[in-house]
Amino acid sequence: MIIKFLKYIIGFVRFSASGGFSEMFINLCKTENIPLWNIKNSSGEITASTSVSGYKQLRSISKKSGMKMHILKKCGLRFWLAKNKVRSGLAVGVTAFVLILITLSQFAWRIEVVGNTEIEDTEILSVFEGYGVKTGAKISDLDLKNITEKVLKDIPELSWAKVNKKGSMLCIEIREKRKIPEFYDDSVSTNVVASEDGLVLSCDVLRGTEEIKVGSAVRKGDLLISGIVTHRDGSEETLHADGIVRAETKDNFSVSRQNFNVYTLKDYKKRYEIFFFGFVIPIGINPTGEIISENASYLQSGDAVLPVGLIKTTGLTFSENPSEDNEMQNLICLFKCAEHIYELTDNAEVKSSKITVNQSETDFSCGVYSTCEKNIAELKEIYIEKN
Repeated sequence: MIIKFLKYIIGFVRFSASGGFSEMFINLCKTENIPLWNIKNSSGEITASTSVSGYKQLRSISKKSGMKMHILKKCGLRFWLAKNKVRSGLAVGVTAFVLILITLSQFAWRIEVVGNTEIEDTEILSVFEGYGVKTGAKISDLDLKNITEKVLKDIPELSWAKVNKKGSMLCIEIREKRKIPEFYDDSVSTNVVASEDGLVLSCDVLRGTEEIKVGSAVRKGDLLISGIVTHRDGSEETLHADGIVRAETKDNFSVSRQNFNVYTLKDYKKRYEIFFFGFVIPIGINPTGEIISENASYLQSGDAVLPVGLIKTTGLTFSENPSEDNEMQNLICLFKCAEHIYELTDNAEVKSSKITVNQSETDFSCGVYSTCEKNIAELKEIYIEKN
């Protein structure tokens, strides 16, 4: 894009050549280092673009190759100014625009992170920002190699990192360390017991003796897979029993508005800061409060984030004594129930859920009753007393 812009500023000529030896014409242009681009050849007729000085050199080459040349179009700022007789002020403005464009290209307009799966982008960007790698920073002032080495020390979960420059964008490429799997110690003798009450749906024994049948009801602590094996000769041996036992379980959760307090917002203060190419111009004083939050928004041009924006800092202060906002407390109770259902999905498959609400003049409570399917197998060490 920049090359096209510079060609337009300098000016170029679009021409056609026909009637001779087209291959000889192109070879002579290459020999004389005459720039040609956007070349098209149709039935011996060549159309191409070249610089103004290059077109003047083509006259001798056209005679040698027997080609007749015709100008199709003159392109560029110099021809446009000559045609429209524009005042010198516009030329100065265009020159200033070019200088501004070149200056802007030296700053980081956009920063992105690729290659991470476990670590959040915000955490990585926060560490890099501490070393000056942020929107609006001048790229030439950044020692990216040294900064990367410091970031690797600050974030031990990273094994490799590199910052690549792509025009006015910085791309942070990282590799995370592979987690070492937990050591499977099968030297300890164990039984598999039920971690909670349930109805057994399936039992996959990896090692040991199955002690429960599918369709049986079990209570917490019941033996599911035994780590004591009896051989044919009557001798017994203990081993590390293991397996997967899926069961249908019941989950009950309830909450009352008397379990927590709600505090009303007492004071709300905010301050704005103008962010312009790395410089921050505050408007107002720093807000105070129990909770301080910051939100930044930047100008965008397509996918490019410009180093110009507005930063909003908010300070919140709450009342010292709890309020009697019963409606808000009731909504929080319902939210707690919905949050509990969501947390169940981390290690269980929720088959169904039912929410009940009880309300009186003095209290409000709600409960959620869920039916789940999960693995209830829990390892329990076998302690052997030696005589």
